[in-house]
Amino acid sequence: MDIEDLRGEIIKILGLHQALSDIVDSLSDSLEESKQKSSTVKYELEYEIRPLSSLAWAINDELIKISDATDELAIKHARAGAEK
Repeated sequence: MDIEDLRGEIIKILGLHQALSDIVDSLSDSLEESKQKSSTVKYELEYEIRPLSSLAWAINDELIKISDATDELAIKHARAGAEK
């Protein structure tokens, strides 16, 4: 292998190095963009979940009231049946 062959190999290696460096930079940029989008999506989901959580608690409270009223009716019905 002579000097020209070595020079050619070095140029190829430097070209590959630059290409790999460009790929790494591109992947790094994509990763950063993905992190930002993920953070935005997470915030939006949390923002949307808050009202749903409040609604779930309100529904649960109403179900407890219905359950209590049903229990009271059952007790009244049992007492009325016992009096007969």
